[in-house]
Amino acid sequence: MRKIGLALGAVATTLALGAGTALAAPEPGKDGVGDPYYPTDGNGGYDVSKYDLNLSYNPGSKLLDATAKITAKTTQELSRFNLDLRGLTVRSVKVNGQAAKFTRTGEHELVITPAAPLAKDAEITVEVSYCGRPEPVRHPVTGLGGWRGTPSGGVIAAGAPHSASTWFPVNDTPMDKAELSITTSVPEGWQSVANGTRSKPVTQNGRTTTTWTSDPVAPHLIALGIDRYTFQESTVDSTSVLSAFAPGSNGKPLADKLPEVLKFLNSKLGDYHFGTVGTIHLADSQPYQVGAQTRPVLGRNADLKALVRTLAAQWWGASMSVENWSDTCTHECFANYLGWMWAEAKEGKDLDAEYRKAVDAVRGNGAFWARKLADPGKGKEFSAIYDKGALFVHALRRKIGERAFNTVLSNFPTINQGWNQGWHDLELYLEAEAQMDLKEFLDAWSHSTTIPADKHLFPA
Repeated sequence: MRKIGLALGAVATTLALGAGTALAAPEPGKDGVGDPYYPTDGNGGYDVSKYDLNLSYNPGSKLLDATAKITAKTTQELSRFNLDLRGLTVRSVKVNGQAAKFTRTGEHELVITPAAPLAKDAEITVEVSYCGRPEPVRHPVTGLGGWRGTPSGGVIAAGAPHSASTWFPVNDTPMDKAELSITTSVPEGWQSVANGTRSKPVTQNGRTTTTWTSDPVAPHLIALGIDRYTFQESTVDSTSVLSAFAPGSNGKPLADKLPEVLKFLNSKLGDYHFGTVGTIHLADSQPYQVGAQTRPVLGRNADLKALVRTLAAQWWGASMSVENWSDTCTHECFANYLGWMWAEAKEGKDLDAEYRKAVDAVRGNGAFWARKLADPGKGKEFSAIYDKGALFVHALRRKIGERAFNTVLSNFPTINQGWNQGWHDLELYLEAEAQMDLKEFLDAWSHSTTIPADKHLFPA
């Protein structure tokens, strides 16, 4: 009787739809999420909840042999979907345990066609077996990103806006954060370091296996290093601290300052949002010190200000992440300014005097002011945030006053914990918190390509 009832229900539904009405067919997911600078980054049709990576790496041959298991939920009926992967050889793909067809297109698209279309709101698992020798990508400001060699023969994989897709298949957009588990197998004497919490390394048959597990993280904030690291562990209040030092690095003095810096940032930004923190110290200099989630990557040229910035980025950048790459100043400008506040609190710096000196030095420099803070242009995402951006944040502090400014510093990343926010969202929040019309001020600093008028440079 139940089968007859179901059949009659299906007939009634068909009649209600009317003759000639067809159900929509599953469609392919989009090959990008439409970032204005990198429109093919990320993919449509699904949200990732977890990456489970199993990596075997041999420093001698530089060969990576890996399997990625991706757990996701579909957001539409899917006939096929994409992942982002640069180079490397894909050996096989399975979707929900069944072999799937796959092709490679464009710069980084892995196009997957499952054995049968996927329903909307379905939990799916995608397993990709792959291998090869990963290659870095170059950015005009931040230099080499992604998987690259180190002076001691190891590798480091980190950087923005692109990194993760150089070594594993990923939905490469800041808008899709996911839990992360990385299990590495490396020759005895070598170690791995990554985001989050480390399991106890196990050495068997000449290889050492370690698993790192992390809270949801945006792809550009994932870091992985393989080298002959030494480690330093401690705790700050209830937060575990683990720092790693590549051979030849000079990071020990900075790592020793980390507990003091973390306590300072807790006092300015509220309690640290993750259960672990630490740093990865490299032997060579870097054009850009990376604020990877829970484990910033610092080159030989990193200084105390860089440590403060990359740790402040755990609030302004990791806990609350960028929405589009045109919005970088939303996070980086404020994280960078915490280095100014450290100098004010710990070194007795007069920031008003430092600000006036800096403005006077570039007052007639048209190129300096021509760089936009909001929507700076593709390849220029990081070009102004560490000098012009710092001046902007100091001017904002004077414009809205200490109470409102301190509230913004701590509350904006806290109320947006785990989310993504862009420049427009920040502008709205600033006006609401300051209870004043800031449009003219914000336009002069962030949207203009000329020096702001004195009333905006030196607000009362």
